[in-house]
Amino acid sequence: MLKLRLSISIIAIFSLIAGYGIQRYLRGPQIDERSYLKDLAPEARFLEKQGNPPVYRAHDNTIAFNTFDVLPQVRGYAGPIKVMVALDRDARILGLRIVEHHETKNYVHYMELPAYLSQFIGKYAGDAFELDKDIDSITRATVSVKALADTVKGSSRIVAANALGKTFPALSGTTQKEYAWMGYSVLFVFALSCSLFLKRLPHHQRLRDASLAAGILVIGIYLSSPFSILHVFNLVLLRPSSSILWLVIVASTLISVLIAGRFYCGWLCPFGAIAEFIGRIPARKWEIPSSTDNRWRNLKYVILALAVMLVFASHKVEYGNYEAYVTLFSFHGNALAWSLVAFSLLANLRIKRFWCRYLCPVAALTGLLSREAKGYPSRSDCPMQNKPHPLISECIRCNRCSS
Repeated sequence: MLKLRLSISIIAIFSLIAGYGIQRYLRGPQIDERSYLKDLAPEARFLEKQGNPPVYRAHDNTIAFNTFDVLPQVRGYAGPIKVMVALDRDARILGLRIVEHHETKNYVHYMELPAYLSQFIGKYAGDAFELDKDIDSITRATVSVKALADTVKGSSRIVAANALGKTFPALSGTTQKEYAWMGYSVLFVFALSCSLFLKRLPHHQRLRDASLAAGILVIGIYLSSPFSILHVFNLVLLRPSSSILWLVIVASTLISVLIAGRFYCGWLCPFGAIAEFIGRIPARKWEIPSSTDNRWRNLKYVILALAVMLVFASHKVEYGNYEAYVTLFSFHGNALAWSLVAFSLLANLRIKRFWCRYLCPVAALTGLLSREAKGYPSRSDCPMQNKPHPLISECIRCNRCSS
């Protein structure tokens, strides 16, 4: 395990250095903003960008701007969402296009479509842009959609005031607040409490089943926010979200790993829960020799290392998006992604927790970070089919064998 930790750490460090070197070499105008202007306002002829905040101005007083130039602090689930917006001289939106973002494509694919963005056309810069009232929200992408609405609303008001001389009444004090993190926090505390209880009374496994079922319903279906390796990639690349839910998920999971190893995998992960429940369906399980099983368990570390190298060298988080649970709980993916979901779930009929044992990048990461701990000797009904006295990196802390 020490060799694995050192190897992946070295790969991560050198990939990050190479990535920043590549980005520095390629530094320059990454977004050709003028290429969007004709699409946003076909009749306008824009001059060069100037002013503070910087805008493109046409002779008929149409203006266009990049929202990131005006409000860089507005962030989605994985960093800022940069949008080119055109306003007419009356401060109404003529057109807009998303030009750059780092959100997970599975969740925000609909947000990028012209049909969705057309809702903004014709709105006045002083409008409220409230979700589910002025702008449709998107299930499983609320944080991203709210960031889009906020950056368009806030930057349009600022630009219209500065460049067009418009004045606007103050926004009402009612703002949309995010409460989803509270539900996640309650579930996390419940699972942690049950885990501590089962360390003393390990035969009360129904409590763990309740936690797993709640993980499917709350984290998977309702919040659609399972902990993902993409969270870690964005954190390392300094693209944290301003979403409280994002912060709670990342902080609670990483802290729990340092305290209780793969606690998240064994108590909260919705995909792992579905896999485990499928594995309990009466079906003959394959007997895999220990040497073969150990080699295949190392595959998840190899895949993690490749993903780390690709993402950190390119600064493109989407290159590391191969997690089956992202496809499942975003309800979006191509044929190959859905095939991986189906295969990873059906395989549990023959091999318990197939995805968790052999492919999961979160399992690999949390395994690498898990501290040595005594008192987990494993037993015949281990949900991971661990052999006696397994590596702590393969223990999901179900506390079934806790002594």
